Amino acid sequence: MKVKNPKTSAQTLQRVLVKVVAFAYAMLKAICNHSFEGFSNGFDCMNKFKKVNLRYLRERAAALQNSGQSLNQFYQFMPLQSEKWAPYAAIISQGHLPEVSVGIDAEGGHKAYVNTPSRTYADFIDSWGLQRGDQVTFVTVQKRQSKYEVNYARLILNPRNADGSGAPMTTEIVDSQGEFPCSNWKNQLNFSTFEFDTDHFNFVLGRGGDVVAAGIIVSRKDRSGGWFRSNCQLVLNEAGIGSDLCSLSEAVERSYATYDIDMESEFYLNNAGVGGTGTTDDVDPSGGSGGVTPGEPVYNTSATINGVSQSISGGSVTATAPITSVAVSGSNLGDVVFTAKVDGTGDAINPTSHDANGASFTGLNVTESHSLMVYHGGTLWFTVTADDNTGEND
Repeated sequence: MKVKNPKTSAQTLQRVLVKVVAFAYAMLKAICNHSFEGFSNGFDCMNKFKKVNLRYLRERAAALQNSGQSLNQFYQFMPLQSEKWAPYAAIISQGHLPEVSVGIDAEGGHKAYVNTPSRTYADFIDSWGLQRGDQVTFVTVQKRQSKYEVNYARLILNPRNADGSGAPMTTEIVDSQGEFPCSNWKNQLNFSTFEFDTDHFNFVLGRGGDVVAAGIIVSRKDRSGGWFRSNCQLVLNEAGIGSDLCSLSEAVERSYATYDIDMESEFYLNNAGVGGTGTTDDVDPSGGSGGVTPGEPVYNTSATINGVSQSISGGSVTATAPITSVAVSGSNLGDVVFTAKVDGTGDAINPTSHDANGASFTGLNVTESHSLMVYHGGTLWFTVTADDNTGEND
């Protein structure tokens, strides 16, 4: 179907951002269709990817515009009629596992790197709070001959020696001939460079090229067969991004020349705006007058613990042991990932019920002197300590 392209700057801006996010998902689908903890593989993860990334781009664009800064210091884009894919700082996974920070050397070959105090296997793991059996997925966007390619490599932290202590990372992953001696078939060692340099490991994947974006996702399988993820947002190397793409303001300006656009995606059905409002007003990316802002999660400052309401605003409360149930509430919470852990260790506990108004953990048995730590979106929210000396819940 072809529809008329509204020629207002706000609507064109929205459509440029929607296209950028849709193209990014298409390029990263191999991992992003299952990389959001607590969301079903496929359609649910795709929607989550598009929702969080469109929100991120809108908020960053609005913040830069409001402060009078240039938009192209953070992103590069393409006009609507272009078929090019533009790398940006995409959010590619969310969860509550330890996050591994990645950098890119803007000089000297444009390699990605991860910091670690030494080249031993144990230090690599300890630096990031990882554990034996974790899956570490390396992601890069690399430029080769003016073309951007997405590459992946995956390591299972399961060394050949007993515990990995003191073992050089290079001998566990890469031998002196540049071969990868890992015997586990689940490893997919698609590195063209993996080398230790002073205090960090450099990595380049696939057929090589300048790294323009990179990230690392940590995955861990629990006893019930579910998967946990780490947060990962791609870091950008703007020095490696070519001049074939343009700034957001240029993309918006050049998009005015396109009067008929082929609407193949369900994302284009609403043109500008977030949909469901019936408004024809221009959309202000900052959510100001005349704009439409999607519902943000709102968390209540109280929780129902063992059937009694308690304030959690201080982040730490006590309740009479044993703690058997905890219910949290708010609004727009349907997309929020809630988990809990006893004493902050072991397997995560998922809610027994969860909807847009809150989540409940039931069937618990947190005994005296132990604590239940409740997380939302991978962030510790509050802690409930079980205490036999508590006369009443406050």
